[in-house]
Amino acid sequence: MTALALVLALAAASPKDTLVVGVLADPVTLAPHQATDLVGASIVTNACETLVRYRPDGRRPEAGLATTWATIDRRIWTFTLRERVRFQDGAPFDADTVVANLDDIRRQRAFPGRARRIGPHVVEIALEQPNAALLATLSQPFFCIESTRPSAGTLPVGTGPFRVVTAKPGRVELEAHSAYWGGPPRLRKLVFRRFAGEDALVEALVKGEVDVTTAVSQDRVARLREHPEVTLDSRTGLNLAFLSVNNERPPFSDVRVRQALSRAIDRDALVSRFLGGHAEPARNPLPPLLPGYDTRAKALYLDRVGARRLLAEAGFPAGLEASLLAVSSPRAYLPSPLRMAALIRADLAEVGIEAALREASSWSDYVERATRGEYDLCLLGWQSDTPDPNDFLSALLASEAIGATNRSRYRSPQMDGVLRRARMGGDMSERLAAYRDAQDLFRKDMPFVPLYHGSVFTAYRKEVRGLLAGPTGVTRYEKAWKLE
Repeated sequence: MTALALVLALAAASPKDTLVVGVLADPVTLAPHQATDLVGASIVTNACETLVRYRPDGRRPEAGLATTWATIDRRIWTFTLRERVRFQDGAPFDADTVVANLDDIRRQRAFPGRARRIGPHVVEIALEQPNAALLATLSQPFFCIESTRPSAGTLPVGTGPFRVVTAKPGRVELEAHSAYWGGPPRLRKLVFRRFAGEDALVEALVKGEVDVTTAVSQDRVARLREHPEVTLDSRTGLNLAFLSVNNERPPFSDVRVRQALSRAIDRDALVSRFLGGHAEPARNPLPPLLPGYDTRAKALYLDRVGARRLLAEAGFPAGLEASLLAVSSPRAYLPSPLRMAALIRADLAEVGIEAALREASSWSDYVERATRGEYDLCLLGWQSDTPDPNDFLSALLASEAIGATNRSRYRSPQMDGVLRRARMGGDMSERLAAYRDAQDLFRKDMPFVPLYHGSVFTAYRKEVRGLLAGPTGVTRYEKAWKLE
């Protein structure tokens, strides 16, 4: 490197006390109890905290804002809260605040339980039904606890190591919370910066303008691995990319049409041609690394003759027309959505399904339209919020999640019953058996079409240390720092 190039590189690099996280989309929302998109959850997680969180290896829960918990019947749970904790606005953290937050979550997200104050720092949660997965549920970012003190702004106020100070299109800035109960973070500032595309993001990472990102796709892996100043970690993600099918709209309310869609897709070609082999073709609605994954399930194979036969049986021997909703904004599990949409449309056309592309104007518009069910088909994905299968399957398949995360609008009393049985299981073996039954029922009903489980990449500069990358793809930065 020439002297001039070195000077320019040093000028471009972010300050040593600042960590810049590169993203490809703005958060849909920073409202803590509504932040379900990955960017929003990543920001909120570093500003607000949950009662319980999972260790980075995902194997077991650990104390968060609650230090201990107990239950006898998995329906009534008692949580002892951490004392001498204050929110970033100076308000005290106590049982009354937890009760108010859980009441708000119950109203917004249909949380099936009620909380009450037992003591200044003791809370009881009474569930409608026993739920062995409650700790995993409470660890999700949108179950974080925020201050209930009236605020003049709309930014989240939590107890976390960083506080959100500005949020503008393209840039969200957080500053260290010096009074954080766990000790102040080593970084002074955390910045989430949006880029127009992957090429610009990768270029900024190589130059040192960005310190870390999880938004790079398979197409950029080779370049980043060759760069001496960048470290690239990869693993099969706890995710699923799928073709969502609106179960409330004929003819997709007919299971034969949905099964035909599944047989029309060449998953092996998607993985090899679209993802460069950095993915695993899906055969279940559950990622293979989560407990309960059904290893007995047969592959979802390409069968165009069978797809046409099913369409004919459903009354469409000449095929049918549909709309395919897509958006240009990439996600970790869907790096090039419009390119993927083109491949899916070509596969569907081979069996007589003409899918007209409908492009949403933005990621937030896309999510809102999909959530309201304003589509025939659309490309979606799910990144597990916890390492428990309940919060993956219930989010995507439970009737109570319609209007929120069940965007296929699938209603099945039988599925609801199986998922309820899994949540109420007395031990893990009972729960896992129920989740295998849920996957059997899924393959019969095919409420949406599983495509693949994508590899997840974290790219960061060599000088970055202390990243706490969780099993669900959300990274915590309270221990992060940069070498001088």
